[in-house]
Amino acid sequence: MKLYFNILLLVLSVALFGCKGAKHASNAGSKSNELETKLFTKHDIDVNHYFVSANKEKLLGNTEDAIRLFKKCLQIDPNNAAAAYELCIIALNVNDFPSAEMYGRKAYTLNPDNEWYAIIFVESLQRNKKPGEAVKIYQKLLKSLPDRSDIYYDFADCYLRMNKSSEAIEVYNELEKTIGVNAELSLQKEKIYVRMGKLDKAVEEINKLIATAPEEAKYYGILAELYAANNMDSEAVDTYQKALKIDPDNAYINLSLSEYYRQKRDYPKGFIYLEKAFNSEELDIDSKVKILLSYYVVSEKSEELKQQSLALCDVLIKAHPKEAKAYSVAGDFYYRDKKLEKSKEYFSRAVELDKSKYVIWNQLLIIESELQQFTEMIKHGKEAIELFPNEPTVYLLLGIAYLQEKNPQEALIVLNQGKNMIIDNKPLLGQFYANIGDAYYRTKQMEQSDEAYEEALKINPNDTYVLNNYAYYLSLRNVKLDKAEEMSKKSNELERDNASYNDTYGWILYGLGKYEDAKLWLEKAVANGAANNAVILEHLGDVYYRLNNSDIAMDYWIKAKKAGTGSDNLERKINEKKLIE
Repeated sequence: MKLYFNILLLVLSVALFGCKGAKHASNAGSKSNELETKLFTKHDIDVNHYFVSANKEKLLGNTEDAIRLFKKCLQIDPNNAAAAYELCIIALNVNDFPSAEMYGRKAYTLNPDNEWYAIIFVESLQRNKKPGEAVKIYQKLLKSLPDRSDIYYDFADCYLRMNKSSEAIEVYNELEKTIGVNAELSLQKEKIYVRMGKLDKAVEEINKLIATAPEEAKYYGILAELYAANNMDSEAVDTYQKALKIDPDNAYINLSLSEYYRQKRDYPKGFIYLEKAFNSEELDIDSKVKILLSYYVVSEKSEELKQQSLALCDVLIKAHPKEAKAYSVAGDFYYRDKKLEKSKEYFSRAVELDKSKYVIWNQLLIIESELQQFTEMIKHGKEAIELFPNEPTVYLLLGIAYLQEKNPQEALIVLNQGKNMIIDNKPLLGQFYANIGDAYYRTKQMEQSDEAYEEALKINPNDTYVLNNYAYYLSLRNVKLDKAEEMSKKSNELERDNASYNDTYGWILYGLGKYEDAKLWLEKAVANGAANNAVILEHLGDVYYRLNNSDIAMDYWIKAKKAGTGSDNLERKINEKKLIE
């Protein structure tokens, strides 16, 4: 570091004193280094010291120290343009625009022929919104630096800030004489002409660009969009078709043409071009996904758009067969349309390609739950927990799968692990307690089961699932029937026409000896979709038996046997033609 700063000192010394040294050399001819050094005054040496030190601090990022030292240079030597220039740069970097203008003006005034001082000064004028004064500097700069394209662009921008569009165009035209027709330049001029309402001039600019590169399809696309934006429909379509003749697979031209027809509400024709754009690998997958997501809401109420969105999903996968997001987006669409097997197929492929996305795993587990594919759900749940050990929802879903597979012991292990990971998410915690209550009941740990349900209801007193299950299990144990009746009644008030909840309430009333009321609720359960539910049919048979109608009771018991698996006593009830409890 020391060597570096010594070299820096030497270079800056030459920069600061070079002019003075040259003068002495001219006057005195060849003199010794010793004599030339003596010509440097203490004033010169002090300025040099502070300037070098200031640059060192600037390089180290010590801005405040650098400012202090550069200002010291100016105190000693008010005509030090280099120090003023450096202070201007620093002020611009920290957005202190008034100071930047002050120092920039000083540097430029001291040495107006220095192009760097002029450039930094004109920038400070622009930042301080003084384009009128900046114009004069730009005019002078272009005389000395006619080949600097950036100065032309800045000069034109200065005119645009003054709302002098014609003058800006003139600057661009001068630049065009130097560099020739240029896409960036022509497009900038086109935008200005459009703002000025000079459509013919804007078209002329793009045609001039096309003439320089007649095989460049994108320029035709730009011209077509210009026509379309100004309701020149026939010219727009004609120009789009010219572009497609040059490059029929151009994704962006096809996309633009699709958007054109969409705005004209010609959706079938628009879809043809959109499908072509989706087939192209030129259009990135994120753009395609964004387009597809725009279909998600609007296609819900349109069968035609639904079919289009599914077709685009298939095209997306074909174009990007190794991209997980292509499959996950397709999975979302098929899930929305309740095509669960197809949705599962796509989400399964997505996790094969990219195992790092938790949301994909989560959706896969939910779909398997809805399909009641609990064995596969357990397999994928275990894998997901290894990948996302801190995501409690995975533990919940795996615990539910274990419960459905009649493995409550494993369910309890997983559910209690996941519950302990939850932070500030009471709804999720309530779901854990609900399922823990179920698991404890199935392992015949009744006290723990009741405690878990109570915790769930503390979080959400209106959780119909917990109200129903807790009430049903109390009724099966024939304990706290009054509490069970209250909870079951509430669940039915909150969610009417739920056959399972109707059955629970009817069975509790049965346990309380309210047989007529029980019959009404159990018949309601059958009417609400439980006509083939063996348990509910058997319950209804038991009620009729209590109401001294053994023939109807037998009918329901036989129906229950045909429907599936009833209680352990169902066979005896039928054979002995009496209620067995």
